Parts: sequence; structure tokens; C-alpha cells
Amino acid sequence: MIRDTFFSLPRFVNVCRKEMVESWKINLRRVVLMYGVLAIALICEAYSQYGWYHEGVDLMRRRAIWSFGMMAFVWGLIILGSLSASFTMERMKTKNNRVAMLMMPATMFEKFLARWLVFTFGFLLIYLVAYKLADWTRVLFFMVKNPEETTVGPIPLLSLLVGEGRLSLVNWTLFGNGEQFVRAVGGYFLLQSCFVLGSSIWPRNTFVKTFVAGVAIVIGYATVGALAIKLMWGGHPVNVNEPSEETLWLVLTLFCYTMTLFNWVLAYFRFKESEVIKRW
Repeated sequence: MIRDTFFSLPRFVNVCRKEMVESWKINLRRVVLMYGVLAIALICEAYSQYGWYHEGVDLMRRRAIWSFGMMAFVWGLIILGSLSASFTMERMKTKNNRVAMLMMPATMFEKFLARWLVFTFGFLLIYLVAYKLADWTRVLFFMVKNPEETTVGPIPLLSLLVGEGRLSLVNWTLFGNGEQFVRAVGGYFLLQSCFVLGSSIWPRNTFVKTFVAGVAIVIGYATVGALAIKLMWGGHPVNVNEPSEETLWLVLTLFCYTMTLFNWVLAYFRFKESEVIKRW
């Protein structure tokens, strides 16, 4: 009998332990696959750079490798993070799995929170480790292949992520300041929260269905907005006091974080209403 009807830390720890023990094989395969994809991409790009440039252009070569590495980091985070979020409710695909999930001696909030932590913030930690391992694999590969090469080295991820680009080798960073980084984090979590919500709605083929639904919604809202503006103002400019760029970015950032929280809460309530027999 469950006495704490909402949250109990010891029980929640047991739920997390159960999730990790039962799913360690499939999660390990996903981590190895993620590491392999990143390692192959980084090695292939570095191989093309070392084969293209000649002696005397070490700075240009390293800058190209670092630039590609940062782009691979961002796009890998976006794509793999969305894919990871779509696995949040994969335990609800079949009737047997739904029975096992719903009959687990824990509250629905604890079950949801355990899965949510693993596939959102847990993924971030695993992704960082996989990326650094892939980068060091590239370094070791070319140290063995070209032992005389002096430009082989790991990508300074933190130095190139946020700052003013003061490294001696490059004059840029991915995000120029902390505000841009905060906005990017908000956009990432908003995208990931959409796939978390999609996993609670469509346990099967979550990634494809959520992506298609998201594209349709964006196109629909853009079309309706454009038509509304055309009907209201007839395509003629209107003299209004436009808000500053800082205000627009602030509103957009708040919108991203608010909608992220809304999607996570809505996903929880959708999971809370789950049944053993699907009625659609």
C-alpha cells in the first residue's frame, strides 16, 4: 500500500534503479551508437582536412576541424536530444509493458519523473561524455596515423561554446555572450519538450509523428498569421511603435521556457491518464 500518494524520495530512488537495471542493455546500445556516429563524423572531417591542406596552413586546418566539431556538437545535440525525448514513454507501446508500468508500486508522478530525468537531463550528461570520447578517439586515431603531425588535439568545447572568441587560434565562439546561450538553451528544451509530450500522446513512432505534427502546426500558424495580417492591414505598413530588439528577445526567451514547462506538465497529466487498453 502506498502511503505517500504523490512523492517519496526512497521510493523514487528505487524506481530510478529499476528503470536503469531493466533497460541497461538497450540504453548501452544507444550510447554506443551515439558515440560511433559522432566519432565517425569527426574522424571523416579531420581526415578530409589533413588530406586537403598542406604544410604552412596549420592554423586554417585546425580552425576548420574545430568549426566542424562545434557544428557537429550542436546538430548532434538537437537531433539526438529530440530522439532521446521521444523514447520517454516507450514503455507504453504494448499492453504487457503498460500493465508492468501501471502496476509498478509507485505513484504516476514518480514513474514519469524517473523517465523524464533519464531522457532529458540524463541524456545531456551521456551526450557530453560520448562527444568527448569521440573527440579523443579522433585525436588518438591521427596521433597513430600521423605521429609527426603537431596540430592534432582535442576540441576546446567549453572555450568555444560561450565567450568573446579570444583564443589565439580562432576569433569566434558559438555563442557570443551568456544571453545568447540562455536563449539557445531555452530553444533546445522547448524542442525536446515537444517530443516528450509527443511520446505521451503517441508511444509508437513518436519521433516521426511528433515531427510531422510540429511541422504542420508551424506551417498552419504561419499561414493563419500571414492571412490575418493581410486581411487586417491589406499588406500596407502600419505606423506603430516597434519594440526594441532586446524586448523581442526577452519575450521570445520567456515564451520558450514557459512553453517548455507547459509541455512537460501536460505530458505528465497525459501519462497520468494512461490506461491498459488503448481506446483509439
